[in-house]
Amino acid sequence: MGGMNQRVLVVDDEPDLRRLLRWLLELDDRCSGIAEAEDSESALREAAKLVPHAVILDFMLGDTTADEMLPALRAACPEARIVVYTAAPERAEAADVIERGADAVAAKAGGSVDDIIELVLRRGSVPVEGGEEGGPG
Repeated sequence: MGGMNQRVLVVDDEPDLRRLLRWLLELDDRCSGIAEAEDSESALREAAKLVPHAVILDFMLGDTTADEMLPALRAACPEARIVVYTAAPERAEAADVIERGADAVAAKAGGSVDDIIELVLRRGSVPVEGGEEGGPG
């Protein structure tokens, strides 16, 4: 399968959710390396070290929002699949996260964490939650 041995960066300012995502990714045999970041500065630092294939990015970080940091993150890992996940997908879509470098938007509510992991580990263009097509644009 082409998606084996993926390196994933998890960016979330909530430590419990970050640990849960990391734990689930560690159980997934498609992942070969996982890094965590709690803010935009550590996300960019970890992206440079890990060179991730995929990034799970919380929309609301303590010091910024995903739309503000996406251009720098996309520049740091241009080949990575970036999924922004949020409790308010309509807000993320209004912030043009797809145009700013995300590949997809996933809702925290109404879906499971497993769905987010599947979305981030999947390759190719994927519909955004709510019906819009995602992909670098």
